[in-house]
Amino acid sequence: MSTRLILVLGCLVLLAGCSLVDRQGPPELLDLKTDRGSDPSVGRGQQVKITIVTDDPDNDELDFRWIASGGIFTGTQRDTFVDLFQDSVSVTWKAPVVTGVYELFLEISDGKSETVASSSLRIAVTQAPPTALVTVDPFFAYNDSLKIVLDGTGSVDPDGDALTDDWQQLSGPTVALENNESASPSFVALAPADYVFALRVADFVDGEGDSSNVVQVQLRVNDRGGIVAGP
Repeated sequence: MSTRLILVLGCLVLLAGCSLVDRQGPPELLDLKTDRGSDPSVGRGQQVKITIVTDDPDNDELDFRWIASGGIFTGTQRDTFVDLFQDSVSVTWKAPVVTGVYELFLEISDGKSETVASSSLRIAVTQAPPTALVTVDPFFAYNDSLKIVLDGTGSVDPDGDALTDDWQQLSGPTVALENNESASPSFVALAPADYVFALRVADFVDGEGDSSNVVQVQLRVNDRGGIVAGP
């Protein structure tokens, strides 16, 4: 084989090698979405699931790194998260108890190309007071075994926080409220009278941020003759 032919073949091999290197493509971030919509807003301590969809033309295993300005990633209990994935992955971020707008930064690389795909996400952590609501028939006919169940299950919190319930009797013959720290306590009416109760709902999160609301309800228990005794 002539020296010239060898040189030509060598150049072809070199060019082919260069073309393979040139075809090393960077990763792409195709989609970044949360289970709270495109403009996520959550209450304190709540979790947000974030799904990332990527594509790498060389099918490389990808590195991704999350950095949050607050809150934690539940997989690490820290505000950073580093892992390997292919095509699609989900992470869960837990909001802090301090309200505000938090930035979550994402970087994706394949360890080979010089390009790093990046993106960011803003999540608002909100705090609004709950609304206490009691739904119960206000009129009852008295009998010796009359048991009345109060219903505060309609109470809501705009941030989706879990609520605590606390019932207190304000007036009427003193009764024993069963499960007075539940949404639906009950009591046995002792006599025909007007009974007044107050429900206080609060949205404690990890012992922080006591935001509460109180509502009163009056129940009238009539005797058989329709006469109501005084409190």
